[in-house]
Amino acid sequence: MARIARLLVLAGVLVLLLWLGLKAWRVYQSAQSLLSIEPEARALMAGGVKQIDPDAAEALVLRARTDIAVLHDELAIIRPIAPYLGWVPRLGPTLVASPHLLEMADAGSEAGALAVTSLKPALTIFQREDFGMTSLGELLPVISDAAPELEDAAAAVTRYAAARDALSAAVPADTLPWRVRQLLEVSDEWLPIGQDGLRLLPQLPALMGQDGPRRYLILAQNEDEMRATGGFITGAGVITVQGGRITDLEFRDANNVDNWRDKPYAFPPQPFYDFMRLELFGFRDANFWPEFPVSAEKAMQLYEYGLDAPSFDGVIAIDQEFLRVLVDATGPVPIPGTDQRISADNVLQTLRQARDIQEGQEIQEWVRDRKAFLGGFAAAIQAKIETGFGSIDPLKLVTNLVGAAEERHLSIYMRDPKLGAVLAANGWDGSLPQAPPGDFLMAVDTNMGYNKANIFVERALDYEVTLASQPQAHLTITYRHTGPTPGEPCYQGVDQEFEEAAEYLAIADQCYWNYLRVYAPAGSTLLDSSRHTVPGETLYSETTWDSAGQTIEDIPWLTTFANFLLVPRGEEVTASFTYQLPAGVIVPLASGESLYQLDIRKQPGMKDEKVRITVNLPNGATLIEASPAPIAVDGFRISFELNLNRNELVAIRYR
Repeated sequence: MARIARLLVLAGVLVLLLWLGLKAWRVYQSAQSLLSIEPEARALMAGGVKQIDPDAAEALVLRARTDIAVLHDELAIIRPIAPYLGWVPRLGPTLVASPHLLEMADAGSEAGALAVTSLKPALTIFQREDFGMTSLGELLPVISDAAPELEDAAAAVTRYAAARDALSAAVPADTLPWRVRQLLEVSDEWLPIGQDGLRLLPQLPALMGQDGPRRYLILAQNEDEMRATGGFITGAGVITVQGGRITDLEFRDANNVDNWRDKPYAFPPQPFYDFMRLELFGFRDANFWPEFPVSAEKAMQLYEYGLDAPSFDGVIAIDQEFLRVLVDATGPVPIPGTDQRISADNVLQTLRQARDIQEGQEIQEWVRDRKAFLGGFAAAIQAKIETGFGSIDPLKLVTNLVGAAEERHLSIYMRDPKLGAVLAANGWDGSLPQAPPGDFLMAVDTNMGYNKANIFVERALDYEVTLASQPQAHLTITYRHTGPTPGEPCYQGVDQEFEEAAEYLAIADQCYWNYLRVYAPAGSTLLDSSRHTVPGETLYSETTWDSAGQTIEDIPWLTTFANFLLVPRGEEVTASFTYQLPAGVIVPLASGESLYQLDIRKQPGMKDEKVRITVNLPNGATLIEASPAPIAVDGFRISFELNLNRNELVAIRYR
């Protein structure tokens, strides 16, 4: 019996070794195959998207998918023990990271295989020599047919993102091999674009009017005169698309939308009357609310009312910086009927100069035509895209447009609920969260000086929060006017703008009258604030403003603090608010730890601004993890410095 037992054990060991050997062989073969794919992929893409062989691309992606699936399955045995192998010299962090890296590879290859296979017919159409935006109608049915696969690919990318987050939590990035860190940097750069694109692509046929014409209102906003959703509405465009083609595009001066003579208009939001003495609510002031869907609906309502226009399907809001990144992607654009070429380097200067009076032009003619350049510029962009699309790098175009949305120079609102949900998921619709994940902060400026002073105004935020049973926040906002200190006093408005056809910079180099709103979590209570005096002799109303901050009714699901202040040329002014936060900003975790998160929103159109955040943990607390990396940790005090060029999330986990 003992001999038989030894034979059985030996047979079992041999079977185990054979099984492990087969696994090792399969892993080796798959790994070698994957290593050979990288140079093949580089060679395949060397000529750009236009030169990729669709069949070869599909074959390569499917081969990678097969190899990764083998690795994922064959190495499943090590996944349960990998988290405990961090002690292994040199290889420990990589072993701990391996289950997450395998999950990322599996999810990423699944998404790639689904996307490439379903969109291969679209790539063939796109690569035709005569392809242009007029050919987009041919792509829409292909994208419609591919929608189920694209939605599955989007789900796979969501799985990839979850694995990436788990990897960050499991292993510090600087402990991983250099090559892995390089690949992760590339992945982190393209992941948001992939997520946004795969969510939006299945909806593109509806967006581009495959089933009938779609009419969109374009708000051309000027961030030199800051307003809540990105700037003063200087121009209004209407774009109609059907079957993937632009069938109509027109622009007009925003001042020519309202029909003051024949129709009654409502009273504006109270601050417009209090600080600017406006008595009617016109189209150009429609974007009063930072909740973009609310402002967009109001803009559509006022446009349709003023011009008896048909209803719109949505609103697209852009600013001058959006035009710069658009031209950066399309390349220089010739303006029909002129010798001008607009490039990314001169677009802002050209827009400002186009508003100035031209030599030999009468003032009445200038007042009527000073914003006509927008229409010519829009037509030039349309012509460039439709007739010269082959010269545009599509990846750069997509990257720039996504970047513009992420950096709050592009907002899109759609009345169609399905399209609206996708845009909201991408963070492109400018909506503010109804259930912020903890703390929330957004500072919103509204220029009420009838000028373009924001060219010269810099803003910086300093936010300090103390976490206790009753958390408390202190916000300081510093405004610095970079213009020269003048000899003459401030006076609201620029009287000479129309009387003398003043140059653009003349109406910019003015004092800054600002209606400031600060948005905090619902249930916040104002405890103290700075007091601001705006002398009556500087205002049209001639009524002096002298007040501390106030709590106002604005967005129902957030608490809003507000004040009105004046920043004279060449001077610095500070506004501050101290308020109690609701206890819910601190979230208890099942592990016994606590989580504090701050969702900080960039105002659309705002220049990049410095934000300093200081979080004081409760006495005796121990910091477990903070994101992004703090600049300093001094006992219970954690400090961050951000260059706010997009929305940011600060997270602190402590015990």
